Amino acid sequence: MPLLAPPGLPFVRLRASRSDLARRLLERRPEWAHATPGSSSVSGDRGVTCYRLAAESFFVQVHWRWLGDGWDERDLDVVPGAVVALRFVLDELDPAVVSRLLDLVPTRAFARGERGPRGRGLDDEGLWIHEVLPGGFRFPEEKVAELLALLRARPGFGEVLRRRGVRWAGVTVKLRGCLERMGGFVLEPALLEDLVGLSLPLDLELAAD
Repeated sequence: MPLLAPPGLPFVRLRASRSDLARRLLERRPEWAHATPGSSSVSGDRGVTCYRLAAESFFVQVHWRWLGDGWDERDLDVVPGAVVALRFVLDELDPAVVSRLLDLVPTRAFARGERGPRGRGLDDEGLWIHEVLPGGFRFPEEKVAELLALLRARPGFGEVLRRRGVRWAGVTVKLRGCLERMGGFVLEPALLEDLVGLSLPLDLELAAD
């Protein structure tokens, strides 16, 4: 019989909320006290609940263990929030051509000379962006791995890179960590080799909440 999910308690009712890290976080941002799990999962006798305040911000991952008659709360991790995307900066190339060759729907795209999403006049460059696992409670490294696996399965990717009108192509990673504990970002050698093999630079941007 599958186990029930761990308790969906407000953050302030967790044992973890009394840790040094969580006390500092609650003092700085009292609204964390009322945060409830945005995600919950169970694997065997282990469970995880994830808490956060905003979709692109860091999240707190609380670990649980089933003891036969109930869940016992264990430790916590702070995981940086991450927006991971494939980005093409375009000159005269129509973004629709990129979408067709990759057979992917962009998260955001506009052509050179069109009014960009910020509405500050006509842009002198086009943009095509595809974000992976938006809003997901996933480690940044997992999102990068997901994107690279997606690109390896797209035979038209190399053709896009060879097209005139592609000014820049790369993987962008925007991390939002916690001031009390930023967390790390480490790519395995196989993922770095994939980036090199796909001729993609990695652009990393850091911020903290």
